[in-house]
Amino acid sequence: MAFWTKLICSIKHLFSKKAAQFEPAERDGVWYQEIKPGIVRVGIADQAYEDLGDITFMDFSSPTDQLELDDDLLEMEGAKAVETLKSPVKGTIIARNNELLKQSDALAKHSTQDNWLVDVKTA
Repeated sequence: MAFWTKLICSIKHLFSKKAAQFEPAERDGVWYQEIKPGIVRVGIADQAYEDLGDITFMDFSSPTDQLELDDDLLEMEGAKAVETLKSPVKGTIIARNNELLKQSDALAKHSTQDNWLVDVKTA
């Protein structure tokens, strides 16, 4: 009986763990949050959509993977303005969300959390 009790308790514990909370910091049109120790995910903040209107074009500013604080990260054009989003962290880009760039017309329909741009291994 003790084996089955331990097994059930282990399974309950496994499934009771809460998913990481999405509570990012924001800075100059981007949100950022540590998703793993030393890894920060950076995305487009809701304020950027409000400032730009309907997004018509997006592209990464630089093909290099090295980022300094306040380096150009993403160029965006919208119905109201043109904006260059800056990096809120220093480090090395380890993942880019290139699919997001192809969906610029549907960005406002996605959740803020889904509109991530890059994962950065912080320096």
